[in-house]
Amino acid sequence: MKFWAVSNRYFDSGKVKVIIFPVEADTKPESKMTERKMCDEYVDYFDTYLEAAAWAEQARKA
Repeated sequence: MKFWAVSNRYFDSGKVKVIIFPVEADTKPESKMTERKMCDEYVDYFDTYLEAAAWAEQARKA
């Protein structure tokens, strides 16, 4: 099955970087959060591109 992932990186400087990419998997992966040295990264998964795009647009406004 094809799912859509949205990666949100929130940098300490206040910059936000958002990427949407497709993911092939048998079941929808769990959302996750990773603390990095210069940013926090959140990856959320969606069933459709439209859902992912709406989420990404909200993240860009954060």
